Amino acid sequence: MPCPQVKEQAYCSEPKCQAERKRRWLRRKLAEDSDYRENLWDCQKRWRKTHPGYWREYRLSNLEYVKRNRKLQRKRNKQYRARSGPIAKMDASKGVKIVIPGRYQLIPLGARTIAKMDVINVEIRFVPRC
Repeated sequence: MPCPQVKEQAYCSEPKCQAERKRRWLRRKLAEDSDYRENLWDCQKRWRKTHPGYWREYRLSNLEYVKRNRKLQRKRNKQYRARSGPIAKMDASKGVKIVIPGRYQLIPLGARTIAKMDVINVEIRFVPRC
C-alpha cells in the first residue's frame, strides 16, 4: 500500500513492492527503448565472453537449484503444451505437401516432446520406380 501522505506514490518502500516496480519499469523500458535493449544485450554478451564457464560451474555447485529448475521447467513445458500443442522449432513444417530431396533433421512430435530433443538426422532421396 502506498503512503497516503505521498499523492504520486504508486509503490511503498517494502522490498517486494520495490522489486515489482523495478520489474515493471524494466519490462516497459525493454519494450520501448531499442538502444537500451541493445546495450543491455551487448553488456551481457561481453560478460558471457569473459566468464565462459560461469553457468556450468554454478550448476555443478548448486545441485538443488538445478533439480528444482528442471522440475519447474517440466511443469512449464506441460502447461505450455496443454495450451498450444507440442513444443517445436519456430520454423517447423506444417503439412508441406512437396518433398524436396536433401538432408533434414526430424523432430518427433509427441506428448512429451521438448524442442530439439531426440533430433534424428535423415537424408531424403528420390527413388525411381521401374
